[in-house]
Amino acid sequence: MPVYEYYCADCHGVFELVRGVSAAAEAQPCPVCDASSPRIMPTSFHPFTMRDGVPRRIPDRGKFWHYGEEVAAPVDTAIQMGEHPQLMYERYGPPAPPTAEEREAHTERVVQRMAYEAEQIGRGLAPTQDVHGAAEARAFEARVGATAERSRVAKRRAPNARTTPRTRSGQHEPPTS
Repeated sequence: MPVYEYYCADCHGVFELVRGVSAAAEAQPCPVCDASSPRIMPTSFHPFTMRDGVPRRIPDRGKFWHYGEEVAAPVDTAIQMGEHPQLMYERYGPPAPPTAEEREAHTERVVQRMAYEAEQIGRGLAPTQDVHGAAEARAFEARVGATAERSRVAKRRAPNARTTPRTRSGQHEPPTS
């Protein structure tokens, strides 16, 4: 049953009573002075709505709450327990672009997997599925896609700063063999 608030004009008090919906409109006796008190609109109201299975405050700004912190979306990826992807990004920064060694290792794993599948098909067998390897490959490709723009911007700012030695004149030295 809902809780309703009533106002006593004699003692200027506000009190709450649990009443059925049919009895809510009737005036109720004040618990202090026993005077007839009409129902009033609530003085404290904490509305919320359920959206995507999560209780959300009204007015709803389209945000979610994660352990008392406001975030843009609910957790929808695999992440450490008690963490949120947006908060991790704010704490630790964006993921680092893959290094050349990581790219080479990924390419080597893909080549090995393709050779294995071709060998199995050549024998007339169905290749086994590598679920873990496929998940790692998807995660790596997602990381490459997420960091690609930052990598392009970094290369545009300093195209040869780390890879090409320079002379005092600012010209490139010829490669030595």
